[in-house]
Amino acid sequence: MLEALIDWEGFIGVFMSPLIDPASRTYFVYLLPALLVTGLFAIKAVGLRGGIRRLKSLGPGYFFSASSAVDVALLMTNGLLKLLLFVPVFGSSLLVAITVGSMLQDNLGDANFLQDMPLYGITLAFSGALFVFDDFTRFCTHYLMHRLPLLWSLHKVHHSATVLTPLTIYRVHPIESAIYFLRAILASGVVIGGFVWLFGRGLSGLEVLGVNAFGFMFNLAFANLRHSHVYLSFGPLEKIFVSPAQHQLHHSADHRHVNLGSALAIWDQLLGTWKGAGIRPETLMFGIK
Repeated sequence: MLEALIDWEGFIGVFMSPLIDPASRTYFVYLLPALLVTGLFAIKAVGLRGGIRRLKSLGPGYFFSASSAVDVALLMTNGLLKLLLFVPVFGSSLLVAITVGSMLQDNLGDANFLQDMPLYGITLAFSGALFVFDDFTRFCTHYLMHRLPLLWSLHKVHHSATVLTPLTIYRVHPIESAIYFLRAILASGVVIGGFVWLFGRGLSGLEVLGVNAFGFMFNLAFANLRHSHVYLSFGPLEKIFVSPAQHQLHHSADHRHVNLGSALAIWDQLLGTWKGAGIRPETLMFGIK
């Protein structure tokens, strides 16, 4: 009886998916470049033997600190809420895509002007649009989280982390988690619906392991160092892409309202919230004053 009521596979997936799901930021493949760079930074700072000792020290005192325990607790809480509440209530992007596609068809008719576009062009355009629009809506949501007092009261849970690890990305208030889940559904649904109207039902994207190729490359390119203490700057490229160092500035108590972008820095530049990382500050305190 109990087994019939509980989706045990789903429950196990809640705890395992952060490491085994390619759609998760902390998928083990994405963690490998972060670990490599961390090792190189440690060796550069204190030599090979000292670097190895420093890596070994990233044990209980780092991943099992009081701050990290909150990260894990919220990871589990929000994972269960997604399984038991968010998915049943909000559903998926399919309904949004159908609604958007139908509205465009009813009001604008057939989109014949792009029917001759080659398949590879459609695939690349769809994948790029999905990545850019998703990133833009992330920025808008994050911007409001920092500007509206009510939303900041939720978002400051994420900024209360005093130790940054890759799992800090899951340190999110449950209501904020629901907001971002709904945002993702709306963002992908709008793009999918628009492209289905433009190019028909045979639409496909450029994917790696079932993940948008642009998102896969972003996660692989040291995305997990964003929530870490490895201050990695992208130099001049920071005007286009948000570096780990820029996101660490965002998490610092003194600069938390800058660098609100996720992958692309252009939104911050447009709204005046961009800040280059530059040389690592002598003191970079995480948490909320």
